[in-house]
Amino acid sequence: MGGGMQQLGGLLLRLWRGALEKPPREFKEWAVSEVKQLVPFNSGAWGEGRWIEGKPFVHHVYLHNLPGDFIESWSLIQDEYTMPRDVTLHNNRTFNIDMARQYRGTDTYAGYCRKYRIEHVLGTGCANRESGLVSIMALHRSDVGHPFTERERSLIEILFPHLQETARTNWLTNLPDAFAGNQRSFHALAVCDSSGLLHFAAPSFLEMVRTEWRGWAGPFVPEKILELAPGQKYAGHAIVIGTSNMGELTSLRARARVPADKLTARELEIARHISEGRDYKAIAQDLNLSPATVKTHTNKIYVKLGINDRATLAAELRKLAL
Repeated sequence: MGGGMQQLGGLLLRLWRGALEKPPREFKEWAVSEVKQLVPFNSGAWGEGRWIEGKPFVHHVYLHNLPGDFIESWSLIQDEYTMPRDVTLHNNRTFNIDMARQYRGTDTYAGYCRKYRIEHVLGTGCANRESGLVSIMALHRSDVGHPFTERERSLIEILFPHLQETARTNWLTNLPDAFAGNQRSFHALAVCDSSGLLHFAAPSFLEMVRTEWRGWAGPFVPEKILELAPGQKYAGHAIVIGTSNMGELTSLRARARVPADKLTARELEIARHISEGRDYKAIAQDLNLSPATVKTHTNKIYVKLGINDRATLAAELRKLAL
């Protein structure tokens, strides 16, 4: 077991390094190939989805050595094949299933296992109660006489939370401008597709959305967010959400409202000039205003924000970053 734990430790290190280095479109394929070196298998699937009226709906899946019709075939036997439901009811627990013993004589075995040469399965999953997102991984062996061992089941059970978290970290490190601005953090980030379905959401993002829309439970973003075009912002009662284009996906960053959100567009324009140390005359010339008007706006800005100097103004404006 000592050698196995040493291999496991090495794999965990590689996963965390890969999370920071691999492109998102390649990460799962690479991670599954790494897992395969520790626990050999013939095929597998790792995907995300949600439950609708008691049935799982897949919105993204990586298939390893499986044809494209695999998910369609699985959907036909999902009432009989209970593994996805079982693993999401027991978060991060890995099930070792002998398919012939459990399903022989059923449609699951005849139309699914035999078709895709699945005799043994290690199934693991977790459900995010806050967002409604479900993640499931299934590793398959095709040799009836080569079942997964208890040691292999335990290794996958240890690995799965790391696989989930490294996949999440991989998303985060590749979000556009994730380190931009003065916040330089991963807080309150999310990714959704054109339908508004969340593919990833940081816990702080979910918490902020629920402060704005009481009772929201996901996995779709609220309609007001879905209506935004890339680059637009939503300014609500409690939060502000900005959007960025990610090709077929949209990244979202949320923050709490701050005093500077109360400034009008003109006041914000002048405030940025003031915070940069420019005098009234120079600002007035650039904006085609009188110096007296600029001074009046500046006084209103200071009153709105409850401040009285340029340095504090600059600090307040930095809070507007998304």
